[in-house]
Amino acid sequence: MLNTDHAYRFIAHVDLADFGLFIVAVFMTAAVVKAIRSLSEWIVGKFPKKRMAVFEWVPLLNFLIYFVGIVGAFYIIFDPSQDLIIAFIISSFVATGFAAKEILASILSGIVLLVDKPFQVGDRITFQEYYGDILMIGLRSVKLLTLDESVVTIPNSRFLNDAVSSSSAGEVGMMTTVDVYVSPEADLYKSRDILHEETQKSTYVNGKQKVIIVGKEILGDNGIVSFMLTVKCILKDARREKAFQTDLLLEVNRAFKKAKIKLPAYG
Repeated sequence: MLNTDHAYRFIAHVDLADFGLFIVAVFMTAAVVKAIRSLSEWIVGKFPKKRMAVFEWVPLLNFLIYFVGIVGAFYIIFDPSQDLIIAFIISSFVATGFAAKEILASILSGIVLLVDKPFQVGDRITFQEYYGDILMIGLRSVKLLTLDESVVTIPNSRFLNDAVSSSSAGEVGMMTTVDVYVSPEADLYKSRDILHEETQKSTYVNGKQKVIIVGKEILGDNGIVSFMLTVKCILKDARREKAFQTDLLLEVNRAFKKAKIKLPAYG
């Protein structure tokens, strides 16, 4: 443990210039981390297809820079004795355990997330009521950008206890679905063909992957039966999901009207 004698000797050994230099080193470490994030965003802007490969290493690199930068600066600037280092480490663990259990749990959880990789920066995930893209995996928390442009901060530890679904799973593209409803009296084969054609025409869709359409009857709360066609396809970029869904519904609706496809009756 770090006793009073250790503390007095350390304080006597440190002057204000060393302390100020250490603070500068901490700010420089944070600046390097911020610069790496900016550089990764620039690289992704130049090479969009490499987005997931670049973002995969950013959180781990940030962890290492923080650790090496702060610990290295402390050791070089203050030049502590071996006894002081051991005592400081033990005391830090004890103090942290009592005073910051949740923060420590989140940091350890962040390390687990980096090793286990249930998701990575850039992935589109569903976690509880949140759905969006992972912006950052930090020391304490994960930042998630929802589709309505809100940034949600979630403690790392929560991901160890609750289920999380990754739609893109480390890939730039992702599978998405769109539901279209028609009347059971409509020409269902023609409806399916139109939906398939409009999906393949979309510039957002990866044309090398197969488009799948699944149909089933749906009984509404009002007792009216409709037929639901669900298209499943792979997008080139997960971030264009909502743009694709909107465009497809508009184009399919126009094609249905032109082909006189009967829509479900409501009310």
